Amino acid sequence: MHSAYLLVIDNSPDHAQVINSFLRNSGIAVRVVSASGLGELETALQEKTPFLVLIGKRLPSSMKISQVLVAADQHSTPVVMQVEPDDTANIEAAIATHPLLVINAEDNDQLMQVVKRHMSGGKTAREYDDLLQKQEELQHRYNLLLDSARDSIAYIHEGLHIYANRAYLDLLQVKTLEDVEGISLLELMTTDESVDPKKLLRDMNQSVFPDEALAVTINTLGNQHLKAELTFSPAKFHGEQCIQMMVRQQDANHVLHEELDRLRKTDHLTHMINRQTFTAKLTELIGEGLGDDHRTAVMYIEIDGISQLQHDLGMDGIDTYILDLANVISGCTNENDIPSRFSDNGFVVLIRGDESSSLQEAGDCILENYANHIIDLGDQTKTASCSIGMTTLGPLTRDAEEVIGQAKTAFKQASETGNTLVRYKPALTTVHSGEAERDWVERIRYALNNHDFYTVQQSIVDLEGENEGLFENRTFMREDGGDTGASEFMLAAERNDLGGTIDRYVIPQIMLAITGTGDRHIISLSTNSILDFSFPNWFQRMLHETEVEGSQLLLQVSAIVAESHLKPTRRVVEELQLLGCNFVLSEFDNDRRTLQLLEHLPISTIKLRSGLAKGLSSNTTNQEIIRTVVRAVEARNMTIIADEVQDASDLAVLWQCGVKLVTGDFLNEAPQVVGQ
Repeated sequence: MHSAYLLVIDNSPDHAQVINSFLRNSGIAVRVVSASGLGELETALQEKTPFLVLIGKRLPSSMKISQVLVAADQHSTPVVMQVEPDDTANIEAAIATHPLLVINAEDNDQLMQVVKRHMSGGKTAREYDDLLQKQEELQHRYNLLLDSARDSIAYIHEGLHIYANRAYLDLLQVKTLEDVEGISLLELMTTDESVDPKKLLRDMNQSVFPDEALAVTINTLGNQHLKAELTFSPAKFHGEQCIQMMVRQQDANHVLHEELDRLRKTDHLTHMINRQTFTAKLTELIGEGLGDDHRTAVMYIEIDGISQLQHDLGMDGIDTYILDLANVISGCTNENDIPSRFSDNGFVVLIRGDESSSLQEAGDCILENYANHIIDLGDQTKTASCSIGMTTLGPLTRDAEEVIGQAKTAFKQASETGNTLVRYKPALTTVHSGEAERDWVERIRYALNNHDFYTVQQSIVDLEGENEGLFENRTFMREDGGDTGASEFMLAAERNDLGGTIDRYVIPQIMLAITGTGDRHIISLSTNSILDFSFPNWFQRMLHETEVEGSQLLLQVSAIVAESHLKPTRRVVEELQLLGCNFVLSEFDNDRRTLQLLEHLPISTIKLRSGLAKGLSSNTTNQEIIRTVVRAVEARNMTIIADEVQDASDLAVLWQCGVKLVTGDFLNEAPQVVGQ
């Protein structure tokens, strides 16, 4: 938020104080500064950027009206002069120097009207300059992202190149864009006989794009012929509709690239896929609705007593144990199942069966075969057993983290007995280990006492090129072994009435950081704060103490919390809206109960459920979910935000679906940290 400054030039500094008191008593929020010399005048014009210069009745003897007018003109600042009706000398001097507005020094209403009019115009000009600067910064960042991308990317309009990044120019063996601007795309590529390239371009100009990559031969200007695949998507360049083309070359190193990709995705010892690859596959399958029929499960497996075995045998011996267990797992699973070495000692397996009762057969097979397996350690032989935790996927399954967490929970119970399989069974009221809960409470209280909570701010950008000056705030708890996100500690905090305490620690830090910036920030509220009747009054006091405008804040409430606590949520929303605050519903999707919240809560913004925007360009199921949400809010004048966008190629798909505001790792920006 920019402060509005009024610069007063008068021989008496008391004159500025009198004007300040009058304007504030009239309800005009303005900051009055004074100058009694040319040096002070120039400093105030540079540092304060006043919206108006007011020359008082008695000009300082060291200054002339002409000097004030010249200095103000250099900073494009308007000038108004107070004179008494019979003070003809000053009026003539002013008019002779420069046209300016003259008001009656004895008429305060004239002063008030002039200040109001110029204050409004100055605010609009400042906001426009800020928006223009932010738009230029975003455009520069976007261009830098394209130019530094390793993928070859070009923008095509009417078959001609209007932009090409460095990788694309290198591929065509040219130095600058001018070398290919006049060359049609049809001249550079040769397609299969079954493809009509002219029809392809006509279709894409009518927003009909091929679903799959197009195999072509690129004829470079260096007379080389390269096998490549072209991927097309809609885009905008300098406000003009065009086609984005991404080129993936199938060169002589293609086999090497595939091998490197395989090594990146697999475990070197067992040759199973690694944790990152498994999590990505599971996330994709959940997004496609896998498990809605309860015929899919995930198992988490570890060798019993692995810690003692590591102490007794060392790493080489443990590798033998791990490899033998991997072979047993592979022998007990089908080709449609997905096994993975998830950690140094743990495996996960995605099991798909024809019936719910058949899901446990693979686990029983692993238990039996591994317990009866002889492990050859050279000069000695050993036997071992393992434990398995298993969870079934269902229609309410939200993400891979939830599934794997449930499997691990079941495994912990199984490992207490050993050589057994335990299926995760959710209860109506989740039962938590008292000792684990006490650990969480102690860690949270310690963090509050030792200032270990901090917030990371990430930009939210507009796909249509207009930077909203909007940021998202995520809270973390600092730990030696890696900082913990709110999704991990907040549930335990809320169960023990510490969520509101964390809010009251974090929110003032955020407010202090954004005071005077004019930016808008999304801040999450805990369930404890929603249920706390004193929270709105405390929040109002914080706004006053930090001088933050309520319109700068968008308070975020999870749709799950709002659905469970509708009346308290509506009470908080209605009370804080009176302060100018807006509200965001997060974790929003096309669930019927979630959509019904729009009928009951006066919110301005919704944020899509986590994971919906990941890998969106190849996930038609998530695309349809997003379109359903967009259709549901179209008539309500609401804003939709997609976060966790990791790939810039998904931006066009989000824009097509109707989502304009996005944030995520694709920005490649250094996030701002508050309270670190």
